[in-house]
Amino acid sequence: MAQQRKKILHMIGGGEIGGAEELVFTLLKMTDPSKYEVHLVCLCPGPFAELVDKAGFPATVIPMRHRIDLSKIRDVRHYIRNQQIDLVHTHGVRANLIGRSAAKREGIPIVTTFHSMLRYDYDSPWKVLIARLLTMCTNHYTNRFIAISHAIEEDLLEMHIPADKIQVIHSGLDIAKFTSPQNPDEIRRQLGLNSDCITFTMVARLHPVKGQRYFLQAACQLLDAGIKTQFLLIGEGIDRPRLEAQVRELGLGSAVRMPGYYRNIADIYEVTDILCVPSLMEGLGLVILEGMYFGVPIIASNVGGIPELIEDGKSGILIPPADVQALFETMYRLAVNPDLAQTLAHQGKQRVQHFTVENMTRQVEECYEGLI
Repeated sequence: MAQQRKKILHMIGGGEIGGAEELVFTLLKMTDPSKYEVHLVCLCPGPFAELVDKAGFPATVIPMRHRIDLSKIRDVRHYIRNQQIDLVHTHGVRANLIGRSAAKREGIPIVTTFHSMLRYDYDSPWKVLIARLLTMCTNHYTNRFIAISHAIEEDLLEMHIPADKIQVIHSGLDIAKFTSPQNPDEIRRQLGLNSDCITFTMVARLHPVKGQRYFLQAACQLLDAGIKTQFLLIGEGIDRPRLEAQVRELGLGSAVRMPGYYRNIADIYEVTDILCVPSLMEGLGLVILEGMYFGVPIIASNVGGIPELIEDGKSGILIPPADVQALFETMYRLAVNPDLAQTLAHQGKQRVQHFTVENMTRQVEECYEGLI
């Protein structure tokens, strides 16, 4: 029976642990081990390969020296041959460029998941253009495209990818990864939070697309309005220096905590009163499913795949992106109206039951079966 198992190689940049990495990790853990042996190759050094390795899966780093280091195609081809890989599943621009090229030359099928819209992943138009061109130059190698939301499916159609090659598979929430939270008082002590204040939280990598700057501006207005509140920014990323400077400029030092990347995320939701997701774009927004699961009311931007998760006014509140005033007013409304916050949280908890990892993984496996 063991020889019958097919070998799947997931490829991703993996320099930081964001939503895409979390999703790949979930697939590694959930894919049926009686049918498949799963491998991981990261193209950037970082904590992700280490995390996967600790979980007992083969994880290798083949580091690219720069964004278009095509010499790595050869190394990945060696890996495919040595490990007798049957299918390559790519995630992200680097993996698409290197992984798809290598798999094509080795004559094995390719699946590509799009987790986000390229035009929101970069901080300058020319980087977007390069990423798009690099992606499009190997799109025709892919046998099957997975979009994590209908919003991303639309983006793929605009890239002239044939509709019959695209499948929408909503990400599921991996509840197995949550360890039970510590005592809330202990968590607050560690994070320097005050139990008398309402805690507004953002859980996202520190990147302009996530909208932390709007959250901080709204935070300032909320304090000016006399609400006893404090703010948690969970995550790490390129925007940290800019956000720390903004905290200083707005005089928010005593009200804002930025503890970085936090593995045991259940702790964070345990001490969060309201979750804010003011992103300029989200492919789907896994953090929203997490918040719903833990019974936290959610305010989120009406962009990308988010409206596929939140019914406005029922399971959360949707606001326009980059609108500080709308964000402030909604934060204020939930702060002074705990009953409304409770109702949203309750509806969200019911909504999250539709988005399971079992569902998601079964659909991905069916996709593999059709190609191998």
